[in-house]
Parts: sequence; structure tokens; C-alpha cells
Amino acid sequence: MRNFTRPYFFIALCLCPIWLCAQAQPDTVKSSLAKKALKMGMGYITTGKKDTVRNETSVDINKVYAGKIIRHIYLEHIDFERSIYDSTKRTKKIIADLANALHGTTKPGIVQQHLFIKKDQPLNPDMLSDNERYIRDLDFILDCRIVVVPLPDQPDSVDVSVITKDVFSLGVRIGGTIPTAPLIGIYDANLAGLGQRLELTGVFDGEKNPTFTSAAYYRKSSVFGSLANIELGYTQLNTAISYGEEWEYAYYVRATRPLVSPYSRIAGGFEFSNNWSHNIDQEPDSTFLKYGYKVSDVWMGYNFGVKRKAGDRNRIFLAGRFFDGSYLDRPDQVEYDDEVKYNSASGYLTELTFYRQDFYRTRYVFGFGRTEDVPYGLSLAFTMGYLDQVGVERPYTAVKFRYAVANRKGNFYNFNLQAGTYIRSGKLEDGVLNGTVSYFTRALNAGNSKVRGLISASYAALLAQDLLPSMQITRTDLPTFSADSVWGNHKAFIRIEPTVYTPWQLLGFRFAPFVGVIAGWLDCLTCPTRDTNFYEFSAGARTRNESLIFGTMEVRLSYIPPTDVTSGKFSFGFKQRLTVKNTGSYVRPPSLVQY
Repeated sequence: MRNFTRPYFFIALCLCPIWLCAQAQPDTVKSSLAKKALKMGMGYITTGKKDTVRNETSVDINKVYAGKIIRHIYLEHIDFERSIYDSTKRTKKIIADLANALHGTTKPGIVQQHLFIKKDQPLNPDMLSDNERYIRDLDFILDCRIVVVPLPDQPDSVDVSVITKDVFSLGVRIGGTIPTAPLIGIYDANLAGLGQRLELTGVFDGEKNPTFTSAAYYRKSSVFGSLANIELGYTQLNTAISYGEEWEYAYYVRATRPLVSPYSRIAGGFEFSNNWSHNIDQEPDSTFLKYGYKVSDVWMGYNFGVKRKAGDRNRIFLAGRFFDGSYLDRPDQVEYDDEVKYNSASGYLTELTFYRQDFYRTRYVFGFGRTEDVPYGLSLAFTMGYLDQVGVERPYTAVKFRYAVANRKGNFYNFNLQAGTYIRSGKLEDGVLNGTVSYFTRALNAGNSKVRGLISASYAALLAQDLLPSMQITRTDLPTFSADSVWGNHKAFIRIEPTVYTPWQLLGFRFAPFVGVIAGWLDCLTCPTRDTNFYEFSAGARTRNESLIFGTMEVRLSYIPPTDVTSGKFSFGFKQRLTVKNTGSYVRPPSLVQY
């Protein structure tokens, strides 16, 4: 295993797949109809300071063209000089020229690789909308509109223009502990304009051994137009599977083919990784947990109902999953012999999902004015399987229900309820129940700003506990909470957070201040009192330049009042790559209910 701890072989490997992207060039003939489509598309994308935010279904505008034959598909690109936020503004030419020179503009063939609407086929407004959303969700694309233009001399036919605008794909990531242990990463999310990401990261820490650790990552999107993504990675930064408590090294390969549309048949993926603990903190042998494990995880599913008529999005999805986590080395300390995370685990799951999902287009949910696709609809999934954990073999069953509502005024409601349990000797064991509900208020105009509020509540319980450990308060529950000795079997949280999306700009960065409060309860097994309450008060701001790849950055000042088991503390946090996408997925791999 130690022969693989040097990343040189991986860097050579991740540079090789560039040749995979030989593309068939699309038709470059430009017609007046394509130019008309570009103008129409800019009108759809462009927003202004005083625009009224409302939800619009993503298919209504094209229903009139349903069934007409697609004669030509044109590809149009919006350069960095033009703004999609305000049509009256243009980026300074010297800045736009520099951006265009440094950035690898997405090749037309790459856009074509991500199309699943085809020439000479009847137009399906639902599939067209799914394709637009799928392209818009790529991390190297800022926005996309697929515009339909009727042909006056061919009433049974239409032309289609795919209009895209890139994000500036070069980025730098800075983190770690400055100045003692800085982390620096450089990446290109669209290397050579070929829809591939290459990222190199390093950390220097004089108190570790080795003092310099690194990671390398490569991803290719829609390999050969298959809509399947492949990822290769090597890391010394504890960023792979990381089941255990020690610092872990790993190398891995992943592939994923999402269900891009209810009219798509197949989805699936796999992951193979080798992971091992490394004593970079130079702990004594008596306390360091030395272990190594391999993970194999494969799943595939089939979508029933793809031939239903346009507008009917009721589907059934059947999927199977096999996983095997084999420990090659286990900790020498006997107290960890029965812990689930340090024992081999394997099993299979099957899941049958009934779902109906569509999307509203809106803005100012998580983004700063960019087009966002918010899902609405429902899904009901039934899971069955068989697992071997800590030498104990048990059947498993679960049910999962999701329901989302979005209305045209801009309000969103999400409900999620899941329950799963193991069965042994006719009895239920290690049952997990969790539920969440969230409400996004509509974006209200406050002068030139937008105000949107978030209210969410969650509950989780571990019932008939046997093999699984008790639950802890996680960073998802309270972002700045850090107490390892707080354990319980029931927890509940309520979060309120209003955000103001201001018109302020600095070098293209927009700003959104926020305040928040979180109240939580834990049925604590390790506290002086079973019913223990926790609170967190916070304020801060998020900023983002939608034309850059950096993602949303957040500065947050938080205060947690003292409790019976923790002291009060202030904390200052900075996050650079905050995840803000809300698109979700039609279906997911079969999985266990988590807490």
C-alpha cells in the first residue's frame, strides 16, 4: 500500500485523458434565425436591479411547439464582455480580453456532448427543459437557455439554439490555518475548454510528519457524450471516504451517470477506493489507530415510463446496489473491536421509487441573481436489503417520502420523512427515523435589494439501539459546535435565517448579509440532565461573483451560550466553496437512512 503514497503516477495519469475529448464539430452555419434566437435568449437570461422575482415553470414557453420536428440545432456562446445581470452594462474590454485569453472557452463539441435532444426528432418541451437545466448545472457553465424559433415556411418544423455562458474556470483555493498550516489549491474546472477539471492542492504544516501533504483530482464530464462522469483522485488530505477518526490517505476512481431526465432510461455509478490511516500527528503507538480498508460500491437503476406522452412525468425507478468495505488492517486497541466503523461491512440494497418531479425557474434562493432551478413534486421509495456488519447479518428495510411545493409567487416548501430498520430474530433493531421540513419565503423587494427568509426544522431518533453508535450533534445541526462527548438517541433543531441580497457590487462580487438563530434539543445520554438545549446565534455575509468558479464565500460570526456540558464561545468562520445548488436529483442510489 505504501508504494502508492507518492502522487507522481497520478499526476501523469490525470493528464492523459485529455485525448479522450476528440469532438465532432457541429454545424457552424449561422442563420438569421439563430441570431434572432440569441437575442431572445439574452432577453430570457438578463435580469436587472428592480426585476420582480417570481417562479415560472420551465416548460410553459415551449408547449406550443410540442411535436414539431427539430431541423437544426445551433450553438451560441455569450462572451465575458456581456453581462447577463444588466443588459446596460458591459465588462471593460481589457478585463474581458484577459479573461478570454486565460480561460479555455467551452468547445462547441463539448456542449453537444451534453445534449440529449436530437435533430430530426419531435420536440418534447419537457425534455428540452431537462436538457437546459442539466447544462446549466455544470460547474463550468454560468447559465444556459435553449430557445425554440419557428420556421415560417415550414410550419411543422422548428430550429433550436443552445445559448451558454461560461464561468471563468481558473480558481485558487486558500484555507487551512493561516499562517501556521496554510492550504493552497489551484484548479481549472474546464481545462482546455474540454469539460474536464484538474485540481492540485497542498498543505504545509511544520508540526506534521510529513510537513507537506498534497492531493490531486481529475474529472471528465460526459465522457464520449455518454452523460457519464469519471473522477480520479489521490489524497493525503483526509478528503476521500474517511470512515475512521485518524488522518487518512486514499486513492480512488469514481464514475456516475445521473438520471438527467424522466425520459432517460439508465442511471448508475461505481466507486473503488483504497484508504489507510497515516500518523501525521506523530501520536504514540498506544493511541494511534492504525488501519486500512478498501471500498467497492456499485449501483445501477432502470427508469420505467420513458415513452409516456409529454407532460406526464409519473415514473417508476428500480435500482440495485452492492457495496463492500473490507478492512485489511484494524486498530490494535481492543476497545474498538466491536465498533461498526472499524469492521468490514458488506451488503446489497434494492430500492423501488415512485416519483413525479418538475422544476420552477427563479432567482435569489441560494444564488445572487443567477437562474436557479427549484424542484417540486413528490417521491416515495421502498428499500430492502441484506447487510453484514461486525459479523452480524441482518435484513434491512426502509421507506422514504419527499414532497416539495413551489408556487408562482416564489414560496417553496420541502418535506422529507424517512424511516429504516434492521430485523433480527423477528425483532426490529437500530431503527432510524428522521424528518425535515423547510420553508423559503418569496423574495421580497426592499428598495433595490431582495429579502428571502429560511425556516427549517428537523428531528432524528435512534430506536432499539444495538450495533449502531448513539448520535452526536453535527456541523449540519450547529455549524460551530464542537463537543465530542455529547451523545444521545433523539435530537431536534429549528433554524431561522433571513438573507438580504443587495445590489452592492465590488469587482463583480455581490453581497448578501444574513442573521440566524438555531435552537436545538438533545436527549443526552452523557449530560447531567437528559433534556439538554443548545443555541447558536450568528451574523455574517456571503459574497459571490457568478462569473467566477470560486463559488460562494461566507464570513460568519457565531456565539454559542454555555450549557451544562459546554462553555460559551464566540467563533469566527470563513468558508470559500459553499455549496449553493438546489437542483437536487430525480433519483438517488439505494441507501440506508442516516442520522
